Amino acid sequence: MRGIAALAVFLFHFVCVSGDFINSKLAHSIFYYGKYGVQFFFVISGFVITYSMIKGGYTLGKAFIFFKKRIIRVEPPYLVVLCLTVCLLYLKSYLGLAKGTEQIPGISQILLHVGYLIPFSKYEWLSIVFWTLAIEFQFYLIFSVLFIAFAHSVWLRSIVIASLIVLYLFETSGQSFFYWSPIFMLGILLAFYKVQKLKAWELLLYSIVLGAFIYYKLGFVNLVFTIIPFLIIYLNPALKSRVLTFFGDISYSLYLIHTLIAFTIINLSFRFGVGTGGRIAFGFFAIALTILGSYLLYLFVEKPFKKRALEISYKS
Repeated sequence: MRGIAALAVFLFHFVCVSGDFINSKLAHSIFYYGKYGVQFFFVISGFVITYSMIKGGYTLGKAFIFFKKRIIRVEPPYLVVLCLTVCLLYLKSYLGLAKGTEQIPGISQILLHVGYLIPFSKYEWLSIVFWTLAIEFQFYLIFSVLFIAFAHSVWLRSIVIASLIVLYLFETSGQSFFYWSPIFMLGILLAFYKVQKLKAWELLLYSIVLGAFIYYKLGFVNLVFTIIPFLIIYLNPALKSRVLTFFGDISYSLYLIHTLIAFTIINLSFRFGVGTGGRIAFGFFAIALTILGSYLLYLFVEKPFKKRALEISYKS
């Protein structure tokens, strides 16, 4: 499912955020919904992180181990793509190819990226995909504490959920975890249900309440693309495919690097002024090179560090 979500976001950016590279209104109307792959990631993250914490016997005293595992798992591919992004910006500036909106980042902006602190600064993200990593990191920070309350009792769990809903209603920035918290909570609750620490009636009640608030503030489409991954995880259909497995494996790397590679190739097509046939060729080349680049990032960076993170036990 992560592979489908990453591909959906990739195709949304490729078709709908690439200027006039693809002029088809039909294509735009279809792939526009790919941006909701982010909701898939948030539900999946809420479920997977919580499930691994439960199975690992997480306690507040093991927060350091939790962050160590997450940083080793998530940071290396992100830092590589961040470095590549900075290098590309410097190269474009040196060659005189930079657009008017593209500026050379300073040390402070780069360091703020490393700490996911851009939302709390005057700077913009260097890539349009980096913002979700900041949301994820905020989730790690907050849930490393709230997990204990979620696991303790139905009353504490209800108080935490109600508190997060209140913060969600007053939060206006999409750069904050609280803005997306009901979506994460659906994945969190599903994890507790799957390990029989949450009764079916609780899951149903919480889901209805959270769904209602998602609809109230974020709208029907956001609700639909939150329910879909929720139901897939709940039903756990046996979907086995080498293609799906491949894209599932490289999903994080694909999500991180796709705009860097694909947009660079698309910009080259604009610079060379290619016609329709040339754009088709550039388009296929951009997709192929993006998938190849994602696989290489996964193979040489993400996979080794993922293995290392899995080796770290909460019992160590």
